[in-house]
Amino acid sequence: MSKYELMFILDPAKVEGNGEAFDATIQAYLKELGAEVTRVKFFEKRTFARPIGRHKAGLYWDYVAELPATAPAAVQDKYRLNETVLRIGIFHFEDGQDDEVFTPRDANILGEESFQDEFENENYRFRGPRKER
Repeated sequence: MSKYELMFILDPAKVEGNGEAFDATIQAYLKELGAEVTRVKFFEKRTFARPIGRHKAGLYWDYVAELPATAPAAVQDKYRLNETVLRIGIFHFEDGQDDEVFTPRDANILGEESFQDEFENENYRFRGPRKER
């Protein structure tokens, strides 16, 4: 058994709420295939950079599971023609590869000292010092 990451993008018009009911069916099917689901994440509704057909946004669900060798093809076959699923991505997963993605960012990345408290509008117009006439 290998570890895989499965990304589902769902059509928000075809599911109720955030797709929790559809999530339950996906997890039940994975367990039916003999998978052990180790992580489930709902990323939220996101707007696409390029539309998928006439769809401009989708609901992102991400799973990490240990699957038998034949399971990825079975998942692709089952959800390939499902109208609720806009896209499926199945990738090999290595522990620790996305630790930076799921850890919160440092709120003070730039630091307080990098911001200017005051702006002297008289000395600077747009991008440079005031030119004497």
